[in-house]
Amino acid sequence: MGFSFIITALLAWTTSLIVAAPLEHSKRQSCANGPTTRNCWGDFSIDDDVTFTWPDTGVTRSYSFDIGLATLAPDGVEKVMMAVNGQYPGPTIEANWGDNIQVEVCNSLPENGTSIHFHGVRHLNTNHADGAVSQTECPIAPGDCHTYHFKATQHGSSWYHSHYSLQYGDGLLGPMVIHGPTTANWDIDLGPLLITDYYHESVFDLAEQPLTRIIGIPPIAVNGLMNGKNEYLTGGGSRAEFTFTPGKKHLLRLVNTGSEMIFRFAVDQHHMTVVAMDFIPIQPYETKSLLIAVGQRYDVIIEANQSPNISYWALGVPMTTCFAVNLMSTDIRAIVRYDSDTPVTGDPSSTSWLMLDTCADEDLSNLVPYIPHSVGPSSLTQNFDAVLLPSSGDSYAVRWRVGGSEPYRPPKDNPVVKQVIDTAAVNLTAVFNPLDLTSLAPSSWVYLIVESLVPLPHPLHLHGHDMYILARGTGPYVELLTNLELESPPRRDTFNLPQNGYVVLAFQTDNPGSWLLHCHIQWHLHEGFALSLIEGTPNAIQGVYGSGEDAEMRRVCQNWGLSGLEGRH
Repeated sequence: MGFSFIITALLAWTTSLIVAAPLEHSKRQSCANGPTTRNCWGDFSIDDDVTFTWPDTGVTRSYSFDIGLATLAPDGVEKVMMAVNGQYPGPTIEANWGDNIQVEVCNSLPENGTSIHFHGVRHLNTNHADGAVSQTECPIAPGDCHTYHFKATQHGSSWYHSHYSLQYGDGLLGPMVIHGPTTANWDIDLGPLLITDYYHESVFDLAEQPLTRIIGIPPIAVNGLMNGKNEYLTGGGSRAEFTFTPGKKHLLRLVNTGSEMIFRFAVDQHHMTVVAMDFIPIQPYETKSLLIAVGQRYDVIIEANQSPNISYWALGVPMTTCFAVNLMSTDIRAIVRYDSDTPVTGDPSSTSWLMLDTCADEDLSNLVPYIPHSVGPSSLTQNFDAVLLPSSGDSYAVRWRVGGSEPYRPPKDNPVVKQVIDTAAVNLTAVFNPLDLTSLAPSSWVYLIVESLVPLPHPLHLHGHDMYILARGTGPYVELLTNLELESPPRRDTFNLPQNGYVVLAFQTDNPGSWLLHCHIQWHLHEGFALSLIEGTPNAIQGVYGSGEDAEMRRVCQNWGLSGLEGRH
């Protein structure tokens, strides 16, 4: 199995050198957000580019998370889970565009560190809040607390999850909603719908099974959940339910929080209008079903224009052509009921759309950003190989190697940013799979060309950035035969590398820090599929952390060292 990366960079056009900052409200004319004016947001609107512009509300939304063990039964089968405040999914982080967000995380796990990553959040000049163990912090030790601070410069839907080992597969996750304008009108916000594959055994125990530990084959999921609920073969559990109001348009925030599965989502007999992908508003398009890879999000609007006299299935269908297996692949469902004077009970009798089992992403022609960007040219080219090979340092178990001689299995007690600040240089060992971008000028363009000639998809997620998708296709990448879309390409933070194919991605070096690029199939990440991207000069990275965040990072690392848990996975 092989991959290759081509990294290219050049100083961006002068139009890209604008310093991102909130606009003064006095420059705007206020417009209230409402059912017929969802494009408005007070002194701002959907026409404001979140890359450069956001409100400064002065409001801080504060949350306190206690991470501990809880015996729960999402599908009727009891399991000891890792939970936020004793619940699964965890509580919703909710804020308005331009708010400050503060999340205190206390670790009550008896024998495990932890962290929280806010998936897709840009963290512009707040790399310290990214929550990526081994990159920006040590794990939070049992009995310790750590507080994350950042500004909601984007708007839309996402999720937070542990970025320590496999923890989120055991329940350590929850939804996140940043309210803001949208590209189409709607009446009722139904909130997030989290879709996931699910295991009855602990993911840590599953990771030790021979096929997973030695050969790298992900375990078989026994079920799937919608908003933490589903029924199971034994007859227990219950379905998540949503209520449609007849004649109204409903905003639904879809999030794939799974460990492996690509899902195709649909609501029987209803069309959807897609208005956002990840944190990027898009030109609205209509569809009957939607492919969602792990880590991806879509905001959709569904009009309640069908009969209120029956109820309807909302389906999350696993794409088994991705060579992923789920024992409940035909029964991962929620229920939609219409608000009525004579409520309909029982299971739906609706008719499902024909849905092809396709291991793919949404068609790029549909994913058109509402605000177009142009991608600058590149001149510097560097090749990297990534392979799936036995690792001599891990009893010759098969592990991913991406861009280096070793799988990404770094120590947890000496994160990248600490090393860069301490040495004023990038002198990382091979297990970090480092890509040193510190010599590039600010706002340089970096291109990544990723190839895979095996029938497995990889949802690639880049922290701290949106990626511009310049091209994708089947077969090997051939430069002379590939046309790059540099004018208004799709951009998002999680994009699926197709089976037997390639993808060409680009981003700008406009956010100093250490950022992880990884496959969001958590079994692949656990087996080494990741790169460390070190961006900005060491002085710029030090400037982001300052004295306060630097001291807090060192305090957390000191307590982690005292815990004696460094050797635990």
